[in-house]
Amino acid sequence: MTFPFVPTFLGVLLVYMVYSEWARLDSRYLVAGALVLLVATAIVDAAGATATANTLAEFVFFLLAGGVVLLLVDHVRDRPKSAPSVGRGSRPRRRNADPPDPPKEWKGPTDQSLDRPQ
Repeated sequence: MTFPFVPTFLGVLLVYMVYSEWARLDSRYLVAGALVLLVATAIVDAAGATATANTLAEFVFFLLAGGVVLLLVDHVRDRPKSAPSVGRGSRPRRRNADPPDPPKEWKGPTDQSLDRPQ
């Protein structure tokens, strides 16, 4: 009897995806892991282990799919609740508004004297 690697991997991946959303981890971690595993797949295939390379390629696919799902969830979650209507007169006009403050002067490193410690 062989160990069920693919269903185990999918279970661990699902648990990680749920935890990632709960802990608000960066959703690009799965995509980065897929790229690393893709390089490993190429190395294993070049070594001649085609069956192992095919299994790793499945894992790469699952990681990329999970990464895309997490990216979509992050995109939907970060969207504002009510989108402003687009069209004529949809933005209120500000009358007698104060002009914005001018930018503050910044002393760059070339403006400072370096002849003695201060």
